[in-house]
Amino acid sequence: MKLGLGTVEFAAKTGKHAWQVSLEEARRILEIARDSGVTLLDTAAQAGNSEEVLGECLPENHQFKILAKTPQFGTDFVAAHHAEQLETALNATLQNLRQETVYGLMIGVEDGLFATQGEKLYRRMETLKQQGRIEKIGVSLSNAAQIGKVLAACAPDIIQLPLNVLDQRLLLSGHLTALKQKGIEIHARDVFLQGVLLDPTHLHPWFWPIRKRMDSYHEFLIREGLTPLEGALGFATSVAEVDYALVGVGSVAQLQEVIHAADAGVSSADFARFACREEKFINPLCWNLYE
Repeated sequence: MKLGLGTVEFAAKTGKHAWQVSLEEARRILEIARDSGVTLLDTAAQAGNSEEVLGECLPENHQFKILAKTPQFGTDFVAAHHAEQLETALNATLQNLRQETVYGLMIGVEDGLFATQGEKLYRRMETLKQQGRIEKIGVSLSNAAQIGKVLAACAPDIIQLPLNVLDQRLLLSGHLTALKQKGIEIHARDVFLQGVLLDPTHLHPWFWPIRKRMDSYHEFLIREGLTPLEGALGFATSVAEVDYALVGVGSVAQLQEVIHAADAGVSSADFARFACREEKFINPLCWNLYE
């Protein structure tokens, strides 16, 4: 199963016991994920108390691979104390999760890796890997230019990158193939493009310039007998180079829908005609939905 399950929705909304996903439902989500062959869990200390909830719900002797994230340093210069902060944050994550080690520790390229002396962060991650506290070092990035800079600066085990029906840039450019040939594990994120692909017929005015493309995509889904969820997730999981497609769920019912959709049996080649290269539509950081 190529699905990686995000656990952000496990965090409490407000108040001590106001769970967004109840503890009982979180446990049930993990049980169904395990029984369906889902092996990867993605978490982040920045997502409220989701780590603590996950730690409480994980069964003993589980086989899940857990991804953690470094802090967001917000600096142009990485000092020694930032590397210490990274390790301290990992220690807190391990305590929250009630684990001695995690599968991967992810750092975003904007989180200090490209800052002056950002190599200090990567070297600390290497030390943590050598100590057995993390199994793999991961980098999250957004475009081809960043891939080149990352590979010039370090040797990550995992790269997370955007990939969806509209944003096929790194697939069509051959970057995914090149990364896979280097033995790098590839995780696809933004597979629903923040929900745009789940409702292609009701578009915000920002996307009206590509309305014909989206109408054509919707007609394609109908002809193929696919729901928007099946199309979006089926595309991401059908890409041969992708090891995991990351999704988040807020209920057992949503997880069951996602697991079913992942088995849609489509080919990524069928979706090539819907690729869009205009960043203003495929990069959420460029969107202005409040005009």
